[in-house]
Amino acid sequence: MKPNRCILIHLDGPRSAKTIAVSLERIIVLVNSFTADGLYDSSERLDRPLTRAEAIATICAAYRSPDFLALTSQDQAGILWRLALCAAGPL
Repeated sequence: MKPNRCILIHLDGPRSAKTIAVSLERIIVLVNSFTADGLYDSSERLDRPLTRAEAIATICAAYRSPDFLALTSQDQAGILWRLALCAAGPL
């Protein structure tokens, strides 16, 4: 995976209210807005770390993401490792 390249993992399908952008360097939480007819409107970036519940949901949803599936197995392992660290919380 190239440096600073993010993949998007939608937690509740393609029109998810919450999307997680993950790279090998960082994780960003996005809250999505849609128009009344269901079209994408905008996203707001939340300046906070990923919660344990969000990390677990992201791990479960990763295999439904075309961006995640397009990565090499080594890059997939790196993404899952980073998410697992968030899910484990402070040790």
